[in-house]
Amino acid sequence: MTGPAVNPRTPGSAGRVTRLRIHPLKGARATELESMEFDALGPRWDRRWMVVRTGGGMVTQRDTPRLAVVHPHLDNGALRLEADGVDPLNLPATPTGDPLGVTIHGTGAVGCAVSPDADAWLSTVLGREVRLVFMREDDARATDPAYAEGRLVSFADGFPALLVSERSVEELARRSGRDIPVERFRPNIVVTGAHPHDEDQWQRFTLGTVGFSGVKLCTRCKVTTTDQKTGVRDPDREPLRTLALYRRIESGVYFGVNVVHDGPGRIAVGDRVEVLERGIIPGAGLPIHG
Repeated sequence: MTGPAVNPRTPGSAGRVTRLRIHPLKGARATELESMEFDALGPRWDRRWMVVRTGGGMVTQRDTPRLAVVHPHLDNGALRLEADGVDPLNLPATPTGDPLGVTIHGTGAVGCAVSPDADAWLSTVLGREVRLVFMREDDARATDPAYAEGRLVSFADGFPALLVSERSVEELARRSGRDIPVERFRPNIVVTGAHPHDEDQWQRFTLGTVGFSGVKLCTRCKVTTTDQKTGVRDPDREPLRTLALYRRIESGVYFGVNVVHDGPGRIAVGDRVEVLERGIIPGAGLPIHG
């Protein structure tokens, strides 16, 4: 895997926040924000709803790319779902359904059933029988202690937030010979940067007044090949095919950094990125830098 030669001891300014995005419904379209509040689970309302099969297994764009056509909107925690060809659906801010056992990448978790109307609406849009669940704060999951011990996460794959830099996306686009929208990587935080993949070394950094730690490089999958407006897969498997040529470590392909936050706070578009400590951020199966 290639990257710029950077002095690992050099702290300092490394760009600014350019976009902030949450995905209220895991696997569905993102909502753009000008500022982002962080609570105990990560970006507030991010991945707090999830579609599951009748047996409780998660449904994502890995197996159901059509999820990309579902557009969630939030208003003080109340969720509105929209998709072409069906009437929108309004859901309450605090679902009170029964607990439902769910699985995320084979690991058990607990969700709260939302409503039969939500189940029916999503089943119609996705063309398969599914249910909608909500995560209450009391049901938050623990992050992998091998990378981030003592932290909490919602229905996100493993960590509270994902950061990607524009320079890294530009480098990937250059190598692939085509435009690559940053939406393909479904990040929460998009930043400028001095060099492509400089964020791979941001072990400790601040965005505005909030402290963050880079804990694990993000393993990429076929979701990156899905058009986030239409739900259609790229026939050439881009950008994953190009990523595999220069961003492979052992059996994984990596792009972007999973991060955890120091505590509650708010960041905003335009906030400065200040790197406090550089070092090796591990990927899956790699030794953690001491």
